[in-house]
Amino acid sequence: MKKILTRLSCLFLFSLLTTGNMNAQFTISGEFRPRAEYRNGYYKLGDSTMTGYGTILGRSRINFEYSSEKIQTRFIIQHAFVFGENNYGSDTITKNTINIYEGWLKYNFTKNFGVRIGRMGLTYDDSRIFGLSNWSQMGATHDIVNLEWKVPGAKYTGDYGFAINNAAPASMPYLGDYTLKNYKYMSYLYNQVKFLKEKLVVSVMGVVDAYQMANTTATIPGKTIVTWVTNGTDTVGSFTTKTSATTVTTTHNLTIYARETAGATIGFNWKNLNVFGNGYYQMGKYKDGRNVSAYFWGGWISYRVVKPLTLLIGYEQTSGNNASDTTDFKANVHGFATPFATKHSFYGYMDLYSSYLGQDALHNGLNDLYGRATVKFSDKVSLEGTYRWFTLPYGYLPTKTKEKFQSVSTNLGSEIDLMVLYKPIPNLELNAAYCVYLQNDTKEIMDGLKAGTGRTGQYAYVMVTYKPNFFTSEKK
Repeated sequence: MKKILTRLSCLFLFSLLTTGNMNAQFTISGEFRPRAEYRNGYYKLGDSTMTGYGTILGRSRINFEYSSEKIQTRFIIQHAFVFGENNYGSDTITKNTINIYEGWLKYNFTKNFGVRIGRMGLTYDDSRIFGLSNWSQMGATHDIVNLEWKVPGAKYTGDYGFAINNAAPASMPYLGDYTLKNYKYMSYLYNQVKFLKEKLVVSVMGVVDAYQMANTTATIPGKTIVTWVTNGTDTVGSFTTKTSATTVTTTHNLTIYARETAGATIGFNWKNLNVFGNGYYQMGKYKDGRNVSAYFWGGWISYRVVKPLTLLIGYEQTSGNNASDTTDFKANVHGFATPFATKHSFYGYMDLYSSYLGQDALHNGLNDLYGRATVKFSDKVSLEGTYRWFTLPYGYLPTKTKEKFQSVSTNLGSEIDLMVLYKPIPNLELNAAYCVYLQNDTKEIMDGLKAGTGRTGQYAYVMVTYKPNFFTSEKK
């Protein structure tokens, strides 16, 4: 594997440096990002039967980038892993910890219009709809074709992307069975305009993501057959045979359900004041055919009180399903889903609601009221403290008993996050945090615990990020 990567890097470098394009530049850079964590209620609360534990995660990347007037390319090799998951003497490919994070080519037909194709990360605005999921060691990228245009004088940019996914091998038809837990088809349109010397930024986005209906499996029970034996006139005996149960899988490769998301984002900054707000509505079909009607809206206001201190207050509301309305739930889904968002940026650093509000729209909604204070001691050191209070839109949660739902308090508890950033030298950042979740009965029930048995959640980490620039060629 190492020999292959070395040869590939050399070939890539040689081909680009010998192209002779005017204003061309080639860059090799990297990233080293180990993170040590202590988890005791991270992602899901625990009770007295569970103990906290420590782990170390790692990510290493090498980035090749080439840019000229007509061509831009990016090729990123990534090693994302847990320390120790590979044997010390084995190739890291054993656990699939090495992959191609990005690999795309962009051709500029004009100065203001180009087409990008390949595997790429997508991020827009606050990463609510599309984000890089950078907190995850693996990150998030899409196989997509992206049309990009701009009108510099009008401060206007726009993107249109589309993806058609298929399972390997390539000989499979695109209308064939697609068993991956991923969208089958996806497209989006994004437009952004800046006003008032870029103090006011307005963007609108529409997304369509279509999923194949999951294959269904049914078990046909076996039968006991009694065969009677006669001599022509009288019954003289019998024998019994039993057939085995059989499993029948029905594929739904031609049944595709599409969900549509549309909304807008507005940002305004003036001197020490920053205001941000966005809202989206989802409609169409859930992946099992139920109707979708869901929404999200939120925003925040920040103000720099004095030079080192900035205060921020925000609120978000994500629609969900009313667990007590079981009749409506049979035909409709009201949970707003954000499958491609950078969810670690929202809902607290303990990620207790990241999967809850992720791909699946079957959740019961969430309200998040939060305040934050940031103290910037210098260009190198800053401290951030955030308090979040979570509530449910409805006072009900589903159960797995005959009673399909139960009444609960809408209060889900609160989270406190303290984080410090230190940048001693360029390209090097130290990030450390300590987080506490103050749970209550409702949050315990939501996480599968008995009310009153949960423990205060704690999470801490220390992360080092270094992004060296190995080589930058002179522009030709």
